[in-house]
Amino acid sequence: MNTQLITRSISQNASATPAERALFEGFVAELVSRGRRQKTIESYRSDWTGLCDWWISSHDTPFSADVMGGETAGAFKTGLMERGMTSATINRKLVFLKRYTDFAKQRGVVAETTAREVRGVEAQVQIPRRPRALSDIELRRFIKEIELRAHLRDQAIIFTLLETGLKVSELCELRREQIGLGSRTGLVRLDADTRGRARRVEIGPLARRKLRAWFDERGDHDGPIWDGERGSLTANAVQRMIRKFCSFAHVKVSPQVLRNTFAQSFLILSRGDLVGLADVLGHECLETTRLYVAEEGERQPPVRVHGLTRPVALIGGRV
Repeated sequence: MNTQLITRSISQNASATPAERALFEGFVAELVSRGRRQKTIESYRSDWTGLCDWWISSHDTPFSADVMGGETAGAFKTGLMERGMTSATINRKLVFLKRYTDFAKQRGVVAETTAREVRGVEAQVQIPRRPRALSDIELRRFIKEIELRAHLRDQAIIFTLLETGLKVSELCELRREQIGLGSRTGLVRLDADTRGRARRVEIGPLARRKLRAWFDERGDHDGPIWDGERGSLTANAVQRMIRKFCSFAHVKVSPQVLRNTFAQSFLILSRGDLVGLADVLGHECLETTRLYVAEEGERQPPVRVHGLTRPVALIGGRV
């Protein structure tokens, strides 16, 4: 991992004292030694920079971790709220603050009581929102552009997401031997997750047709089904590909929105079978799946994919 740019930005931060900059460099070094992703480390660096900038703008003096405490952490949280940040963003920054304060405690910079005060700052309450899915009109526009402009591989990717509800990470890792295609049926066999549960998810008719066409062009052999000249397919590459067609369809779509659209369609076709949907999506907690249900008085968008049948997940390797 290349941390030179991160280290350079830390050393150039005039909003922190020299001792504070050295402390945070130690924090980054520990994150690297623990194998944390560079994206996580960069996120923490951004949070730390924001904390230092907030402190110097409020107190006219560079930030140092030894000023931290419950009152300071609470004021920092209030400042984030006043800036209109979302609850999720505020809570993410509070997580950083608590972890960094614990690190400072380990280095003897702050006392145990101070770290306890910071850990005691409550997270910002988040109001659960139903995940955004495409409306009928948006879905028709998007599919029209996909059929018109997309290569066979891209069509297969998009319709597989729409008709299976797979996570984009699961889609990217698919191998030909995981997919069974019959004349009237299709099945994706997903390996066991961290809980040891394997899933078998049915493939709808549109995705089956697109996959067959892609396999005819690619060659129907074992191995990763999406790999090209540039190597393995990544989630970012799928996002970029989908975004390209969004501009033509004038809709905002992402792999997660396609998963949400699948979930809404499933609930309509299954008359609200939350347990079945949780199995298909691989949710461990039914409360996560319940977010897809409209609140009382909220209009449920009539999202239906033409020709979509109700998919089923078979848990534990049953076929």
